[in-house]
Amino acid sequence: MEALQLLNDRLSKNEITFSEQYFISKDKKTIMGEIPFSEIIFLDYRDTEAGSNPREFIGIKKTNVNILQSLLTEPTNLFRFLHSGIIVSLIGGSTEDNSVKYDDCCLTNGNQTRFIILTIVFLKLYFDKLELSTLKQPDINTFLKTHFKDNPKSDTIFAYLRHNKINQVVNFMLKNRKYYDSFKSLDLSTFLNCKIRIQLNLVNNILEDLDEESDTYTIGTQIAEANNDTQKVRADDIFGNKYKAELGSKIFKKFLNEHQNKIEIEYRFGEVVDKKDKVHILTLLRPVIATGILTKEKDIFEYTNQRDPIYKIFEKLLQKPKNQNVINVISLMIPFLYDIRENYVKPTLEKHRRELVRKYKEKATYGDLSDTIISEEVLKYKNSMQKLEKVIRTNVNYNIEHILPVLVFQIRNLICKDENNDHLRLNISQTKKEEFLNSLTEVIYEKYVEKKLKGLPTSLTTVVRSQEFYEMGIDGYKMSIRTKENNAEETDFILKNRVII
Repeated sequence: MEALQLLNDRLSKNEITFSEQYFISKDKKTIMGEIPFSEIIFLDYRDTEAGSNPREFIGIKKTNVNILQSLLTEPTNLFRFLHSGIIVSLIGGSTEDNSVKYDDCCLTNGNQTRFIILTIVFLKLYFDKLELSTLKQPDINTFLKTHFKDNPKSDTIFAYLRHNKINQVVNFMLKNRKYYDSFKSLDLSTFLNCKIRIQLNLVNNILEDLDEESDTYTIGTQIAEANNDTQKVRADDIFGNKYKAELGSKIFKKFLNEHQNKIEIEYRFGEVVDKKDKVHILTLLRPVIATGILTKEKDIFEYTNQRDPIYKIFEKLLQKPKNQNVINVISLMIPFLYDIRENYVKPTLEKHRRELVRKYKEKATYGDLSDTIISEEVLKYKNSMQKLEKVIRTNVNYNIEHILPVLVFQIRNLICKDENNDHLRLNISQTKKEEFLNSLTEVIYEKYVEKKLKGLPTSLTTVVRSQEFYEMGIDGYKMSIRTKENNAEETDFILKNRVII
């Protein structure tokens, strides 16, 4: 089937193709235009390097009924004038003819519209020569597995294509003959070519004019949160809001005692608006996952840089009284890991970024970057040091949420409890602790940049959720703990307190 082939091809591409010439702003931070429906069906939206949009399909309610009705009766003409379109944040966007290629994306606004379009397309494929009826989840899973290529992206996109959501659309059409008839008469290929308006936010370019501590994930997520007015998202979807009391009295107990009146914990993104030091709950919870104290080994890599799995793990942890011992350990672990983040990793990354910019500028001057993905840009700007530095700075930039979990993963077997005090420490010479953590951070950071400059086989988000990424620079760790000066000895502290959730 032609439509099915088109969708399979689209699933494999990190590219958005416009129907005609698009508009791009002078500062190259915004691109606007119209694209076919087929271009939006497989856009990522959850936990990508470009941000995270937590809002799933909310069902056939008033606004979504209007969208569904327009899509069924006027997809070709009126639809794009009746509805505002979609907004997408992109990482690494580059333009070519009528297409924009990207490394990662986040559909920050318009996921309700996209989900309804995806549902209509799925139903047209599934009921090609059959009468429309409600579906069971195994039937949906079998169909998707049979008709779509084995692509890592499909797992993310289809994970939320659930029977209870699809059946809401099915039941609406079965109860409204006019719209059922419109559905039956829809030509799928024509429908996939109908237009929708789109705005692209190029996060890398936006980031250039912000303070140096900003990163693509945070900015992309801020855009998504603002676009979606997350105060209207169901409370059950907001982990921090639902478990604020338990988190404060158990998981964050030690942290709050140590940082009382100095740092405020943000349980919902954007809720702390005063000019005060704050830390979001994910910043505190992510490093814990990297120790493996709550997960199977194979799940550490995938879960650490996501939202939903982390929330679900801690939700289950809090629900069982028998987990009190590991909760007490994690309460000690959170301020310990936060100290490593703030006092060792964070300043080291910032300092080493300046050194790497200088290093790669020298390499560019002597023609030593010909085997990297920026070779053409380096050649293009060889006579403009300002533009050359901008290219290099963009590519050696880092996201601390990528680097820190790798460091924690590597040093986890050095963690132990100081029996004389109610806190954790690294089982290493304390006089060498700073040098040990700083040098290991630098090694991981350098490997991270080298990996990006060689060209990634898939999106950066996928790469940072791989075992290979977490074992990056592990040789440096092994060499460090073998030196007599460090006096390091691995422990079984994590293993002894481990509880698989």
